[in-house]
Amino acid sequence: MLVVVAVLIIAGLATFFVLYLGSGSILVTSNNQFIPAGEPTAFTATVTPPPFVSRTGVQWDFGDGNKQSSTGDTIGHTYANPGNYFVLSTASLSNGKTVDNAQGLFPVQVGAAPVTNPNPLGTTTSLGALTFNKTQSSPGTPFIGVGGHIAFVGAVAQPPDFAFDDLVDPVANSWVNYTWQVTKLTLDFGDGSGPVTNNSRVDDPTTNALVADPYMVSHTYNSGGIHSASLTVTTGNFSAAQTNSTPAQPVLTATGQTQTTVVGLTVAVGSYREITYSGNVIKPGIITNMEAVTGGYTTLDPALDYESTGFEVISNIYETLIAYNGTSTESFVPVVSDVIPTVANGRVSPDFMNYTFHIRPGLKFSNGDGITAWDVKYSISRTMLFNSGSPFPPGWIISQFFVPGTFIAGLTTPPGCDLSTPGCSLDAAQTFSVVDGAISVDNASQTVTFHLISPAPPLLFYQVVADPLGAAIMDHAWLEATGPKLVWNPAGFIDYEKYSALQNYVPAWRNGAVGSGPFMIDYVANPDSVVLKPNPGFQVLPGVPAATVSKIVLQYVADASTRELSLESGQADIAGIPSAHFDVAKRLSGQGLIKIQFNPTLNMFWWNFNLEIYQSTIGPNPNPYGNEVPPNFFVDLNMRKAFAYAFNYGQYYDQILGNKKFNATFGLPFNGIIPKGMIGYQDLSSLNVFDMSLAHTYYNQTAWVRDHGWATSGFKISINVETADIVNRAAASAWAQNIEQLAPGITVLIKPISFEEMIVNSVPHQNPMGIYYLGWLADYPFPTDYTLPMLLPADSPVTSSTPDGGTYPNANGYNIQYLAADPNGTDQVADSTNIRNWILDSISAPNATNVNQVVIDSQQAQQAFANLWYYVPAFQQYTFFTFRTWITGMDNELNPTLGGTDLLYNLITKPSTTTTSGSPSGYFVATGVPFSVDATAATLSRVALVPFGGRTFERGWQR
Repeated sequence: MLVVVAVLIIAGLATFFVLYLGSGSILVTSNNQFIPAGEPTAFTATVTPPPFVSRTGVQWDFGDGNKQSSTGDTIGHTYANPGNYFVLSTASLSNGKTVDNAQGLFPVQVGAAPVTNPNPLGTTTSLGALTFNKTQSSPGTPFIGVGGHIAFVGAVAQPPDFAFDDLVDPVANSWVNYTWQVTKLTLDFGDGSGPVTNNSRVDDPTTNALVADPYMVSHTYNSGGIHSASLTVTTGNFSAAQTNSTPAQPVLTATGQTQTTVVGLTVAVGSYREITYSGNVIKPGIITNMEAVTGGYTTLDPALDYESTGFEVISNIYETLIAYNGTSTESFVPVVSDVIPTVANGRVSPDFMNYTFHIRPGLKFSNGDGITAWDVKYSISRTMLFNSGSPFPPGWIISQFFVPGTFIAGLTTPPGCDLSTPGCSLDAAQTFSVVDGAISVDNASQTVTFHLISPAPPLLFYQVVADPLGAAIMDHAWLEATGPKLVWNPAGFIDYEKYSALQNYVPAWRNGAVGSGPFMIDYVANPDSVVLKPNPGFQVLPGVPAATVSKIVLQYVADASTRELSLESGQADIAGIPSAHFDVAKRLSGQGLIKIQFNPTLNMFWWNFNLEIYQSTIGPNPNPYGNEVPPNFFVDLNMRKAFAYAFNYGQYYDQILGNKKFNATFGLPFNGIIPKGMIGYQDLSSLNVFDMSLAHTYYNQTAWVRDHGWATSGFKISINVETADIVNRAAASAWAQNIEQLAPGITVLIKPISFEEMIVNSVPHQNPMGIYYLGWLADYPFPTDYTLPMLLPADSPVTSSTPDGGTYPNANGYNIQYLAADPNGTDQVADSTNIRNWILDSISAPNATNVNQVVIDSQQAQQAFANLWYYVPAFQQYTFFTFRTWITGMDNELNPTLGGTDLLYNLITKPSTTTTSGSPSGYFVATGVPFSVDATAATLSRVALVPFGGRTFERGWQR
């Protein structure tokens, strides 16, 4: 018996000492897995020690090179630089042991610091993007063993877009230009081995490195521990003097001004791993979309923004009276209105001239203000008043129903009136009468009635009021608290118009937003990122669900390889992959990491000819892109035809776009403007002929060759494409080679610029681009949404600052009176006049409600337009999303009005659980139910236009 007792005592003591001398476990948590740089956050270490053992202290390594000690469970830390970091916590125990979370490092994503006062002349710094190539790195990267290596990839996320031209001597045409450019990338591996640097050509002429080239360096880590790698991007200010006697692109001279930014990345060398969650999800509850965007958004004001980067943000923050029902373009759900008006319910007049909406009771903006009928009138009235702004607002879309004969033109502002001068309009009373009379409000019943100037079929009007651009409902109290008040009288209306000009944008409206949608702004760091968070006061409605994640991080990254590697590593959940890199998407899909989903869209792309090239002359001039031709160079139809026949359409579709190369459909040939799948579509693609013989024939018939002689008819012209668009940069290069064969001395420059810069350039009479690639994303799926903005020529005085044409014709100088005043354009006046009349006829009573007549008018207009070759058509697009398999709901994003690139983030989700369980050794295993994703290919009866990866166009304007 004593032996048994002794054995039990010994066993008990052994168990006690085993437990006492154990390490227990530790779990690191935080309320914020995503934070902006410079904002404090807190981490908590939950230590579970062995029995009779207490925690004596905690050592913290935040993964950014900073370490700190604490006596309590919680500690605060502020990350100075954006990046992806891992937190290591080591607890000291009273039994002399330590316990750490080395087998469950806590991930933290740090975003770009908020931008409080953006420079109106553009950005002078460039934020870097630091990632790694998993395929070329040691297994497990960024968690590797001692002696392992990592293939780092550093890139510029957004190149600086600051530019300032100073006219020193108007008589001598002498200019000084100032631009900020990236000068070098410096990579520090964080292990004391010393940084490495590559200089760009602009800073070191001996190197061949381009600013946009990613910096790829492989490094071996021979010492264990937590290391903080970093990428420093240095930018410099450069000046260049230009006169009539110097080249159009003089050598840049450094001014001595430089700026730097830093991004970081934690590398764990030794026995480390990341904490994992359900389904191996990284950063649960945070969706990061790394988009192919350069330049960020233009504005977040829905009365002014007309591009897709801003549209995506606006669509997730603001709501409209009604919204599309799922993927349908013909079915709607009530949102701000609580019922859809019809003739049957008495809210649409039998003549289709009056539409009445009742405001949903209890609906609130994210700041707590209630939504009223007055907010609706105020919002739409702003849109109409901003109709004549710049670069080009969306006001024409809804104004066409209320303002006679007005699309992009000013409401009633006389030609030559400077909108920056308060009260300049001679017709203030008429402006006030038209805008104020368009919408009536009954405050007692909380109804708002739209009074149309001509009948509109319900489907068309529903589509227009469902568009967030121009029809989003804004909080009038917030607008007046953060900017100028709209005074409700004639003088007040005219004075308010000036805030639609780009130089007068109100900062709070441009970079802020207060809506009633599922998300609200967390912060913006334009042009690098926008971060959204759930709107806590959002009211869930049928067809409009609430947000299911804690953060939406929109990162705008120009470099394609950075986006692809970030998607592979899980740093991004969604990323834009161009069609030229579709083999990368197929490889990642084959590895089970991502899904690929093709999407139907109504997106069209083409190459624009500018008939009025600003600051361009024969010989050296201040044109920023090196154009050295007369401003009216492309007024000559023969010149446009020569360029059009020199474009190799088959090569473009098969190899450059990649239809044949990848055995996929990224785009369809087209001509005209109405997309396949929309009523009114015609297949005019047979006009797209590559024929160098015809190109030579038409070139030799130009007035340019007549005046200069073929042998001395050389010139210099530029083609602008978006910086992130590697597909059409290749297309431009191939086209340039053909154009240069037309005559000796022809030089075609390829000038990649940001999308934002293209939009800012597109001001009547001030557009410096010669040829540029852009497109269109549907505002509403009806022919007039394409014929009005793309085909309608202006018929305005040549010097009018507000020509009455469509979006693109105004930007490109397509004006009937301008053609009539030019000997090389008189042969196009009759056809252009017919085009204008057909389009106006399609929107005027009684034809506006006769769909068959709208189709007839639209088809006649696009046939005539196609034969005038004001555009060289590229393709009707099919887009594809590439996203990690843990993202679900992407099949809800198939409405063609979203363009196949913009997302409504309340329709998708990502597992949000952060529940983990720990073992005595400190090893953590994810718990939760496994999940699967089924991303099916989209088939719609309408049609498709797909992207060559991510976002390459804009709302209205398309990149």
